[in-house]
Amino acid sequence: MNNEKRILLTRINSKRNEMVKVGLLKGLTSKETIKCSQELDQLLNMYQKVSFDREISTLAV
Repeated sequence: MNNEKRILLTRINSKRNEMVKVGLLKGLTSKETIKCSQELDQLLNMYQKVSFDREISTLAV
């Protein structure tokens, strides 16, 4: 696993933990929880793109 993917996984896990804590404190439909969820979605999309790009570059060789 390359360094970029490791960094993204760390950020994903951190954001997921933050979202759960905020959700428990402020409710699952609070603006803060929704913002964390959206940020988590962005990180997951970035991870998927990095993984896909890596897979495509491996197939092109």
